Amino acid sequence: MTYLLDTAFQDGPQVHALVIGVGGYRHLRGGSDPVRHDTIVTRQLTSPPLSALAFALWVRDELRHPVAGPGSVDVLLSPSEVKEADGQLREVEVPSADAVQRAVDRWVSRCDSHPSNVALFYFSGHGLDNGSPLLLLEDFARSRNRILDAAVNLEGLVQGMRACGAGYQYYFLDSCRERTARLSSLRDTRTLPLLDIRDGPEQRRDLMVMPATLSGGSAYADRHRVSDYTQALLDALAGRAASTRDGRWRVTSSGLYEAVYALTRTAPPVQMPGMNVHGDLVLHLLDGPPDVPLGVRCDPAAARLADVSLSAFGGPEDKRPVLELHDTVWRAVAPAGVYAVGMDFPDGHYTAPSPAGVHAFLPPDLEFTVAVERVR
Repeated sequence: MTYLLDTAFQDGPQVHALVIGVGGYRHLRGGSDPVRHDTIVTRQLTSPPLSALAFALWVRDELRHPVAGPGSVDVLLSPSEVKEADGQLREVEVPSADAVQRAVDRWVSRCDSHPSNVALFYFSGHGLDNGSPLLLLEDFARSRNRILDAAVNLEGLVQGMRACGAGYQYYFLDSCRERTARLSSLRDTRTLPLLDIRDGPEQRRDLMVMPATLSGGSAYADRHRVSDYTQALLDALAGRAASTRDGRWRVTSSGLYEAVYALTRTAPPVQMPGMNVHGDLVLHLLDGPPDVPLGVRCDPAAARLADVSLSAFGGPEDKRPVLELHDTVWRAVAPAGVYAVGMDFPDGHYTAPSPAGVHAFLPPDLEFTVAVERVR
């Protein structure tokens, strides 16, 4: 077992995370023990261990739940290395079927210790879909006759967790959901039996399941970089999903989905995350207004001729955001809030109102368009 955080023996509600990233597949082409039979998927991956570690470190270092304190972050990665802050490599447990079964048992036991515990599950790696997302573990395809016995049926895991006492449960799945002819030809599919599914009422106060894509869709990543979905998830948690109420900035489960949905659809290749949510409670509290990317637009022909400024209401003059022109949009990273927008044209070719406007730059509405007029 590899814990990036372990304070599970303290009293009170806690956050317990199980994080799995599978990039190296033992039995696929290029793996340490490739097989000859049809494995449905074939490629080794580079993004999942990076994405999983980035998520695990954010949970360890940044997550602030309103009820539950830090508890545990259990990480399984393939390839099985973590680079520490000092640059040293640390070996972690590989997410084989047997190791994941043991990790789930540990995770469920910890999550079940308090009714206000938070259960976080994150997976990045290859995925399939047979009506439910199937998560492929490090020794996937080990058996020709039981092709899915090292795969996790997500629906079965979520339903099995109904018997766990953790009142807040969140599942993030960063994988494709391919539906192939080989998979469709199987009349019955036996996946890794992680948990018994018991009858009983739904007692979870907040339940969120957010796969990176809909059934049949693909999830994208550049080689050796955090994936598009996980980067969107981290950006959303850090502030792009934040809203303010009673003076406190927070991220709720529905706000998180809306932000991830928007962020994964801003640039090609576009993917559409799915969601199943029961409740809409606060997952993360921020210390104050989050730093977010602000943008000011005008007629593209006028943008390069403008001087643009932002002034926060009640803010000091020396803390004004410094905007820079990117293509035709003036941009800055600054705390979310209400700003007066100034736009001047020294050469006199255009004119804009003074001030150009007042805008609440609050997620997700982080851009403001100024109506300008051509003078000569």
